[in-house]
Amino acid sequence: MKRIMRFVLEQSRLVIYLILAITLLFAGLIPRLDFDARMEKMVPEDDPVIEELLQAAEDFGAQDFFMVAIRAPDIFNQQTLEKIEKMAAELEVVPDVKSILTPLNAQLIESDLLGISISPAVEGIPRRQQELNQFRERILASPYRGKLVSPDGRAAALLLELKAVETIAEREVNLIASQVEAIVNKYSGPEEIYIVGDLYITYYAEKVMKEDIVLLLPLMLLMLIIVLYWSFHSWQGVILPLATVGISVIWTTGFMALLEIPISIVTIMMPVILLAIGSADGIHLINKYYEELARGRSKRLALEETMKEMYGPVIMTSLTTGAGFSALLTSFLTPIKEFGLLTAFGVMVAMFFSLLFIPAALNLQRKPAHFHRETREHKQGLVKILSGLGSFIARHARLTALVSLLIFILILSGIFRLETEGNMINYFDRNSSIIKGIKIVEEEFGGTLQIGIVFDTGRPDGLKEPAVLKLMVETQEYLNSLPQVSNASSLADLIRDLNQKLNMGGAEFYRIPDQRQTVAQELLLYTMQGGSELESLVSYDFSKALLTARIENTASTNIKGMITKIESYIEHKVAQQGDLTSRVIGTPKVIYRIMERFVSTQISSFLTSIIAVAVIVSLLMGSLLSGLIAIIPLLFTVGINFGIMGYGGIPLDAVTTMIASIAIGIGVDYSIHYLSRYRREIRSGKSQQEAIISTAYSAGRGIFFNALTLVLGFIILVFSQFRAIDIFGLLIAMTMLTSSLASLTIVPAVVSLLPRKVVLTNYFDREM
Repeated sequence: MKRIMRFVLEQSRLVIYLILAITLLFAGLIPRLDFDARMEKMVPEDDPVIEELLQAAEDFGAQDFFMVAIRAPDIFNQQTLEKIEKMAAELEVVPDVKSILTPLNAQLIESDLLGISISPAVEGIPRRQQELNQFRERILASPYRGKLVSPDGRAAALLLELKAVETIAEREVNLIASQVEAIVNKYSGPEEIYIVGDLYITYYAEKVMKEDIVLLLPLMLLMLIIVLYWSFHSWQGVILPLATVGISVIWTTGFMALLEIPISIVTIMMPVILLAIGSADGIHLINKYYEELARGRSKRLALEETMKEMYGPVIMTSLTTGAGFSALLTSFLTPIKEFGLLTAFGVMVAMFFSLLFIPAALNLQRKPAHFHRETREHKQGLVKILSGLGSFIARHARLTALVSLLIFILILSGIFRLETEGNMINYFDRNSSIIKGIKIVEEEFGGTLQIGIVFDTGRPDGLKEPAVLKLMVETQEYLNSLPQVSNASSLADLIRDLNQKLNMGGAEFYRIPDQRQTVAQELLLYTMQGGSELESLVSYDFSKALLTARIENTASTNIKGMITKIESYIEHKVAQQGDLTSRVIGTPKVIYRIMERFVSTQISSFLTSIIAVAVIVSLLMGSLLSGLIAIIPLLFTVGINFGIMGYGGIPLDAVTTMIASIAIGIGVDYSIHYLSRYRREIRSGKSQQEAIISTAYSAGRGIFFNALTLVLGFIILVFSQFRAIDIFGLLIAMTMLTSSLASLTIVPAVVSLLPRKVVLTNYFDREM
């Protein structure tokens, strides 16, 4: 370590030039970054849920769509229908739009003398009231009632299907979405017009992420500048930590681009979090350097003493923080794994720069001429408060420990109310346009999430068997009977409609024919007449069929309950049909899959991080007991966090599930700095009470400014347009406050109750 210290101080310019050169290389990679907010990308590609979705897309075409909903007091008027026609015409020429289905061009099957005819719902825009009334009656009597036109005639829907979505690049899908949005916005008013669908939600999320980055990063930088200047009253104390975290963010973002990791709703927080936590090492280093200068040491001696004393704590805190983030690699969800990897890398880079860049830069700068005066006057009130706190705890250690335990038990009981949430729609602000659009569409048309059931007969033309089609009818009726499920449809609807029209429209013929041959003949006639719906309903060889329904975009718990019921129902029914198999697919199934893995993800990442941190601290401090003491405030903090989440009705989701690991990784820094300083004070010959008081105002001051930076830094996240990130910011700020207070109260209370013998020699405290 002495060699590194000597090299940094003797080759300061070379160190800085090398760091800046590599930084430029990483910066050149940043433009390659992409955004990706697709929900299915949260689950590993080899997961059965995703594989089933991809297979369904191959068999029945893309399951993603754009839905444009237009609402007026009555859509059956000439002006509104003309607007629908013009808007559809513009949307249809958007690149990669395969087709657009509207109430005007919907194909209806009619009886005629030759059997059936298939024609659009209306030829041209009706102008007379009588024509408008006829159109209303015709479309509302068709299978499109509740799908393209609301039952009360107040809303209409336009469904856009893209060409092979799975082959279109994410950027191209977003370009399509932006063009659709621009066209729709042009026609808005006086009618209400909204866009919904998984593709649009993804595009909207990525647009909001970009807006968040533009807003949050400058706010974070401004906050850091204010806090750092208030902490040190020196621009040197502002620029150096800021430069360190800035460079670490550039390296990490470039590393992210190099690995082709996209910016998601989770990884978007990485730069902001790195800015907040990456400044911690710099704060402690500069705080110690100024302490040494205040003692009258020369710049060179102050730097040597700072590096000798701070190398150990900085390395320990970085390793433990990195371990906390690395624990997220055990998560089932891909974005959380990526976030853990990137942030752990960023923490280690920040440590590297703190130990090399800051000492090298300080060595090249002049010693502040006004330093001594400001040091004596600066924050005397804070020193008195911290000293008083240390003195109180030294005298009332048992009382402090008891009160802390009671608070922990009281708040922890809220954990029994904790729930999980996997639906991304709940991550948005409740007043956002996307939420408003979903609410309006669900009021008029039912759910906006599409669920599918694939029936696989395992043989060509197996879907022409009446028994299979009748089972699909029963399944549709069951689905439509469930609350929050609507518009179940399948090939069986088409067969029933064909059978009725071929029998002159008799109501009693709206059923599945009893003979397979009749089904085959009706489908052949439909195809010959130009029917075009089959490709989205059955596979090319009629071995598989897709039954779809809409589910309300509700809480994950409700979605889980519905899917469980549906799977149980079809499992029972299909078991009676020989070789027939079935499976549930769709975004709701992905949501269910995500939700059911949150608890296991939380447990695995929590245990991994707490064990890793305890082991690292024990090894580096040379004492198992020190490692155990260090994690006590962390257990306290995590318990308080989960209790408050339970009482506050805040669920575990893709964002909040990371809080425990982050709190452990970052929060242990306070314990490490406190214990390291306390051990030094004890070895210097001070009594336990004297050591606690001295540690309280020396290490306590660094802990205070570090915690203040983190709390204010994470509070910045409340300005995010994502409700999930907003809540995450508040919770993680609370955990930083709780963890720092616990380190300044619970840790000294515990060490006061232990014999002096527990303070063992630390390798990093030796001469290096």
